[in-house]
Amino acid sequence: MLEGVIAAHLTLFKGNGDIDYKEMEKYFDFLHRKGVNGIFACGTTSEGLLMSTKEREEIFKISKSVVGSDIKVIANCSSLRIEEVKTLISIAEKTGDDAIAILPPLYYRVSEDEMMNYFSEVIEFASDIPVYIYNIPSLAVNSVNTKIIRELLKKFDNFFGMKDSSGDFGSIVKFLKLRQEFPRFEIAVGFDGAFSACLFEGVNGTVSGTAAVFPEIFVKVYSLFKNGKLEQVQRTQKKLLKISESIGEGYSISILKKALKFRGFGNGNMRLPLIKSKSTSLKQKVEQDELEIKGIF
Repeated sequence: MLEGVIAAHLTLFKGNGDIDYKEMEKYFDFLHRKGVNGIFACGTTSEGLLMSTKEREEIFKISKSVVGSDIKVIANCSSLRIEEVKTLISIAEKTGDDAIAILPPLYYRVSEDEMMNYFSEVIEFASDIPVYIYNIPSLAVNSVNTKIIRELLKKFDNFFGMKDSSGDFGSIVKFLKLRQEFPRFEIAVGFDGAFSACLFEGVNGTVSGTAAVFPEIFVKVYSLFKNGKLEQVQRTQKKLLKISESIGEGYSISILKKALKFRGFGNGNMRLPLIKSKSTSLKQKVEQDELEIKGIF
């Protein structure tokens, strides 16, 4: 499920702050046509936690209706309140999404026991759909470890792995060792600069906000890797890193969204407290990046 290039989509807002669902349909079709393997719906770069439950339901539904069975949709059902998490899981099941992702408990620091209890209740509730944990300690405050992941893999057949955005390569290697005990375990990283290195280590793929703007270069690296063209992987990874750096390596949602505007989608609008990027050099960088991509294909 977390295989290959999974685009962590951006959300396109109208001038009045409403989601432009028709534009989202075109955008999801663009990602589909560019060859991504999956869409991470309502994650961090989508401003998902700033959306209402109804808005997230529409995104879950539209993304799956556009891509169909060709690629996977992983619905991020995270919330501060476990009741809303459960509501979102039910919605994802109803809209036909392929899997769900959940963050650790947010804002409040919790113990291992508290985290384990939380995940257990959520995963047990989501018994009819595959579940992945979304580990991003820089934003969620709490971080999962191998002990928790191992216990969940032992306890639940519908728990399959994690998206790791810790940026900690050493931890990722430790997580990968869980495959010796649980072959079904999957891990995708949110770490543009080490995408190819992580593939060589055995990571399944990437969940990337940058790939939601420039999916082509990520798809190319992954395709070369799968076809055993390893020298070309290294060269193309350098181009990927150059493109990623030109739009902030995915750390600024407003920069990503403005770059996407120059690729023909949306207007760069953000939802408060985030504000629209004021960058004046981004258009030229995007044009250069598009030329770089054309030179590869």
